[in-house]
Amino acid sequence: MVLVLLSQCLYDLKTGDRVPFDTLINRIINTKARVVYLGEIHTSKEIHDFQMKVIRALYERDSNVTIAYEMFQQPAQEYLDAYVQGKIHEVVMLYKARWHETWKYDIGLYRDTWLFAREKKVPMLAINVPDNFRKRARKMSYDRLRKTPFLPRDLQEPDSAYVAQFKEMMGGHSNFDEKTLNRFLKAMIVWDEGMAYAIAKYMKREPGRRVIVLVGSGHVYNRLGIPSRVERMTGEKGVVVIPVNNLREDMGKADFGLCW
Repeated sequence: MVLVLLSQCLYDLKTGDRVPFDTLINRIINTKARVVYLGEIHTSKEIHDFQMKVIRALYERDSNVTIAYEMFQQPAQEYLDAYVQGKIHEVVMLYKARWHETWKYDIGLYRDTWLFAREKKVPMLAINVPDNFRKRARKMSYDRLRKTPFLPRDLQEPDSAYVAQFKEMMGGHSNFDEKTLNRFLKAMIVWDEGMAYAIAKYMKREPGRRVIVLVGSGHVYNRLGIPSRVERMTGEKGVVVIPVNNLREDMGKADFGLCW
C-alpha cells in the first residue's frame, strides 16, 4: 500500500484507467483550466504530499498560480499577504489567522505549501467564511443571506442532488426531522457558496492566475459543492481531484481520483 501511495496512484475517473501524474498536469495546462480543486482528507499526509507535488509541477509550467485554502478564514487575508511578502513570521501569521481556534489540524500537514508560497512569492488566498458569520447565518433566511458580504446575490438553495449527497455524507441520516435537516443544509450551503464566492471574486480580479484550491473532498465531490458554484459565477469548470475510496462508486464524481 505504501508503494502505491509513493508512486502517486492516480485514476482518470471518466475512463477508470490508471494514469501517470503527468496526465493530470498536462490536462490542466492543455485545457487552460484556471481553477484546480485538490480534495483532501484533512489528516492524510499522503494526500497533502500529493497536493504539494501538484503545486510544484504547475508552478514549474506556469508560475502565475495562487494557493487557496479552506483552512484560513477570509478575515485572515491581510496576514497571509504579509507572510508571503516576508513582513511577518510564520508564527505571527498563524496566530493572527487563529489557526488553532478555527482549524486545529496538524500544521505540519500544510506547512510546506506556505513555505513554498513565501519562497516563490505565490499568493495565498483565504476562502473560508468566518466562523462567527456561519453561526449568525443559521438564523437568517436565504433572502437575508443573499444581502451579506460573504455570499453571492444569486446564492442557490440546495436542490435534490445536493440534499441526497449531503445525507450520504452525514452517514445516511435520512431520519432527520425537516427543521434539523434544513438547518444543517443551510450551514453547508453557506460554507460552499461562501468559499466559491471568494474564489470567483479572486478569479475575476486576477484573470491571469490559476487558482489551486486545497479543500475537504466533500466540498468538491461530484462537483456539487464548490466547483458547480464557481462555474455558475465565472463559467470556469476547472479540474477536480478527489481521494478514491471505492473506484466503482467514485467513477464520474471528479476528473481524477487519488489512491491514499
